[in-house]
Amino acid sequence: MLNIPRELIWDILLRLQLKDLIRYGCVSKAWYAFIHNQDFIKPHLESSIKTNSTRTILLHTTPSYFLWLPFDNDEKLGTATVVRFSIPSKDPVRESTVTVGYANGLVCIRNCIDEDISYITLWNPSIPKLKKIPIRTHEPRAQPSPKSERLDIYGFGYDSTNDDYKLVGIIRKPADEYEVSVYSLKANSWKRIQNIPCCGFSLFAHNNHMVFSKGALSWLMWKKLHKELQYVIVTLDLTSEKYREFPIPVDRIGEIENPMLELDVLGDYLCICVNRFMDQCEAWIMKEYGVTESWSLLYSIEALYIIDMLYVEFRTYKPLVFSKNGKTVLLKMSKNFKSDSLVWYDLEKKSFKQVEISGLPGLFKPTICWGSLCLLDGDPVIV
Repeated sequence: MLNIPRELIWDILLRLQLKDLIRYGCVSKAWYAFIHNQDFIKPHLESSIKTNSTRTILLHTTPSYFLWLPFDNDEKLGTATVVRFSIPSKDPVRESTVTVGYANGLVCIRNCIDEDISYITLWNPSIPKLKKIPIRTHEPRAQPSPKSERLDIYGFGYDSTNDDYKLVGIIRKPADEYEVSVYSLKANSWKRIQNIPCCGFSLFAHNNHMVFSKGALSWLMWKKLHKELQYVIVTLDLTSEKYREFPIPVDRIGEIENPMLELDVLGDYLCICVNRFMDQCEAWIMKEYGVTESWSLLYSIEALYIIDMLYVEFRTYKPLVFSKNGKTVLLKMSKNFKSDSLVWYDLEKKSFKQVEISGLPGLFKPTICWGSLCLLDGDPVIV
């Protein structure tokens, strides 16, 4: 290795598959140190994202199984091989196991044991390695709140300024007060930060979760304005740990009455999915982060399909990723909330192309991932 120019070694290793890199790390201490160095791990991840060489779809099924679907280019998606993954744990696995979030190859998973106890794990399925996050140890409530007055949501993301992965937890207290804690992977500890400013906010309960984009976590809330509840997006910058608020453009989206509203990330954009029951399914993207006027309609698709006189099908759609040319988008399509599938949707022709995958489960929650070397010092996973 000493006789080979470092630049050449760098270029060669950046092109290798993850499994090969892990194997070559066992050749010598020098190779091990090189591959485990953050100065190499970051460029390798950037190269993977740019070339799509390690892009995958992680499908979370119930209760604790994950399906690993290689997705290195748009054409090969339909013939990909599904591989089963499970996370070994001494803790009981419950139906409440959920995927909290994803950042740089790390998947954050929460397993709720009961109302007050959650076990959270960071998992890199590419290597595979995991790390269990300690339970929060800050001051507990003096008296448990009724279930109707308590709602926990979590979010996971990456603080690029401090090169740190952070988990954020929100607990609803009495009188719509929201207690916020942040876990730092680098410090391996929790800390309390400023509560969400109390300005008439209320957590949006339906299908609520945090999404990570542009160095911040975002989630939906209601806000009381003139005795009415309006939807807003609240964000927490993971570096400054400061809050911001974005209004949802009701003037563009239209009045939202009894819809299923979901906040997501599509590529580099914040995305709002509006599933209007018995009507339309829409996706809106914020083309310029933080600029309300930049919300743009991505698609509007009929939600109701009459199959025959005896059967009506209600469909919802969740956008996952753009194709390389940006002309099509991969959607998760749900039929009557009983079966899921993947389809390509042509944004110009407004047409669908079904994705046929052997072994795809009937119901799943998808996450777009890129393989990385992050968490190399974590505990090994036996697959």
